[in-house]
Order: sequence, then structure tokens, then C-alpha cells
Amino acid sequence: MKRQVLGLDINEEYVTAVVIASGGNDRVVTAAALAKLDHRVTLAEVLPPLLEKVGWKDGASICGISLSGVSLRNLTIPFTEKRKIAQILPMELEDQLLVPVRDQVIEYILAGVDGNKSHLLVTGITKDRLKDDLEVLKDSGLNPPVITLRTFILAEQFLRVGGQGENFLLIDTGMHEMNMVIVRHGRIAFMRRLVYPDRVFTDLPFYFGDNGIEIVHHDEAMECIASLCDDIKQTLGLYQLESRAETFPEQIVMFGPMVGGAEFREKIEAEFDQPVLIGDLPEHSGVSWTAETRKAWRPGLFDHAIALALQGLTKKISINFRKDEFVQQGLFFASRTNQIVAVAFLVLVLVGINAYLGYDYRILNARYNELGGRMTDLFKETFPEATRVVDPLVQMKTGLRNVQAPSIATPVFSGDKRSLNILADISQRVPEAIEIHVSRLVIDKESVMVKGTTKNFNDVNLIQGVLRKSPAYDGVDIISASAEKDTGLIRFELKLQAAGAS
Repeated sequence: MKRQVLGLDINEEYVTAVVIASGGNDRVVTAAALAKLDHRVTLAEVLPPLLEKVGWKDGASICGISLSGVSLRNLTIPFTEKRKIAQILPMELEDQLLVPVRDQVIEYILAGVDGNKSHLLVTGITKDRLKDDLEVLKDSGLNPPVITLRTFILAEQFLRVGGQGENFLLIDTGMHEMNMVIVRHGRIAFMRRLVYPDRVFTDLPFYFGDNGIEIVHHDEAMECIASLCDDIKQTLGLYQLESRAETFPEQIVMFGPMVGGAEFREKIEAEFDQPVLIGDLPEHSGVSWTAETRKAWRPGLFDHAIALALQGLTKKISINFRKDEFVQQGLFFASRTNQIVAVAFLVLVLVGINAYLGYDYRILNARYNELGGRMTDLFKETFPEATRVVDPLVQMKTGLRNVQAPSIATPVFSGDKRSLNILADISQRVPEAIEIHVSRLVIDKESVMVKGTTKNFNDVNLIQGVLRKSPAYDGVDIISASAEKDTGLIRFELKLQAAGAS
């Protein structure tokens, strides 16, 4: 009997579902469907009919989500053991994330190893968002054991099937952003989401048609593509500088709904001055199609869903946010026989554990005392001025913090950069005629992040314009601006670059 897997791809513009049947060496796409999303149509509305269209009832499934709102960063850890990495990673991230680590689900992959150092690509998603997404899926009758990143799985599958060697740049296009993935020495080493310039949020030069992204205003569209290419080139340069990489990339591969327009590829080729390959995952992965699904297939729109379905056929998954409290609850204990077997097994395990603990207690206790003495000796040697040792580990951490204190305790603000001055400057410059509600304000050494709501998009542009005139900021950028479905208010986020910040 053939095994069937559903790959569900969810992003801001559309949702695609692909079902692959696998038996032996044959992998056949038996169903494929697409549903568009916008501010009028939600995922909860389109998902049930989409699953019905592909004939999905129950079975293995895997869901991919977009990079929007997902935290991505590269870290270097002085360990190679997975256990040590898992222990130190939350502490390394705590000071780098706006949302506390305890409120996120964190996953990572090994991007490279240099001696005893591990280069990691770390990603995190808030638990609130994951909870909301799972509720929508469950309401539609779907409970996938894997929630992962659509762009990451696309790059991983393309690399796995040998689509373009071991060193390439993958550009995943979209209506509002481009995602870039750097693959180096056969590993996914870097991944980032880059949004289009501010004006795209108020006057889109594209629209999402039946065959992908199509152009409304040609010159503005090409200007947006050029702007994103500049950002990608700048990011590539920074990556090469930090990683000491050689000339890179050897090849550029393009995926996403822009592959249907030749002008998009030609513009990217002109900006990078090298050929751009249109990615075709079905061709490289060797999947076949039924006559019906072959007609429904559209280049660039189903590649993510196919990649997810192919990933679902394998046991190993690099990034899965369904962990800890979000792990899928299995059906093993639904059977009374299985319950009896589980209880019997548990009793045997407990008996074995008790026997082992009784036999090994003295050895472990002696080892514990020995290590405690060595830890105390190490603390006394490192901090000879300490006269009393109670808990050497806690005292060692406190001592290390005190050593690092001069760099940490340096005042964040001075002179005209003080918090009250910044707040007063923003308040004085925003016209009284604009009704603005600030819901969040984050100030650090280099920038000020402002989140809030106003009545229309034009107000967001006016606020950006008046703040740009302030000598306190080198730049004011609109990070996002979108209309709330229920109130009609415009939710926006601004980033103010502090003057003189490095």
C-alpha cells in the first residue's frame, strides 16, 4: 500500500496543498490545489475547502510557515556537543531577543564547524503565534506533527536532490519580501527575510494573479527589485566578511511566484551580473504527476508544498517547532491493550531504575563529593579574595558578571539621547491633527522602535517625514504597515536610527 503525505504551505499571499503518494521508488503527486489570501479572506476560511479539494481526510502531514515574524540569527558557540549547545543557547539568546526566550520555541541547525566551535543558524517563533496557528489547523481537521519553515525546507530539499551543487544563493520571491538562503559547503549557512521599500505597503507595483506575481507599474516594480537586490548584495558582503568566505555565490537560484515573469529574472540577472537559474524542484526530485495534477501545476507556486511533502516522507527533520508543550499528542493510549502494555513496561522500568540506583548510589555520591571539592578549589584559585564559599557555581557566575560589569553597565543614553528627550522630540514633531496610539516603544543604544496604530496609511508616511527632519535620527524606516480587519486602523512599526550610532 502506498504511503501518502500532505505538504501544506502557508504564506501571506496564498496557501498550497500537495499530496504525494510513495511506494518503492515511485513518488507521485496525486493532488494539488491553491487558495489565495488577502485582508478579506483568512486562513481559517480557505483551509477546509482547500483540504477537501485535494481529498485529504487523515494521515501524515507537514506544514510550512513563512519567515514573517520569525527570529533568525547566526551564533558561534565554543562547543560541538549537542547537549552543551542546548544548555548554553538560551543564555546566549536572552540578551538578543525582544521577546524573552521562555516565550518562544527555539530551534537551530548546525551551519558549520570550526575546530571546537559550532556555527549555528538559530530560529525562534513566539508561542502565542504557534498556538494560534495550531488552533486554526485543528479547527480545519488537521493536526500536523511538524511545523517548520517553508523557505528552509525548500532549500534543504533542493540541496538534498542535488539541484545546484553545494555552494549557491537561493532567492525565494514573494509579494512583499524576498527570502535569501546561503548554502555553503553543502550546508544551509544563512537565511534572512528582506522586505521591499516602504512605498510597497501603500502602493503595490505588483499583484498576485493566477500564474503568480504580475506587474502593475513596470518602472516602480523594477526599482523595488533593484532595491532588494542591493540589500541581498550588502548582506552577502557582510556574511563573506564575517565568515571569511571565498568568492560567493557560484550560482543564483530563483524560486517563488516571480518565476513566471521573465522580466523579474532578467532584472535580477542584470543586478548581480550573472545568470539566474529558475528552480524546478519536481524535475530534480524525480516526482511524477497524474494527468489532473499536471494541469493544475503552476511554476513557482507549488515548489514549497512539494518540498514539504517530500520532507514528510523522511524521518529526519532539522527544524520542527512542535516540541516541548507543543509536541503532537499521539494516539497510542487510545487502546486499552496498549494501556496495559504501557503500564507493565513502566513497572519494569521503575524496578530496573530502583535496582540501578541502589547499586550505584555510593559510587555516584563519592563522585559528587569529589567534583564538589574540585569546584571549590577552582573557585578559590580563580577568586583568592573570597573568604567564604557556600555555592561555588553561583559565586563563580556572580564573579564573572562583576568582571564584565564595566561593559554592561555603561549608560545606554547620554546627552540628547536620553529617553525623555527622545519621547519629547517625537511628541513635538508629530502634528496634533494626527491621531496616533503608541502601543510599544523600545529604545536602545542605536535605534528606537515605535509600534502603534493610526487612522490611515498617509498618517504613517507623514509621521515618517516629520521624524526624518529631526537631527536626533540618521534615518527613519517603516518596518511594517497593515490594516486591522476588525477596526480598520493602520497598525505600523517604525525604526528610528539614532544619530551617530555605529
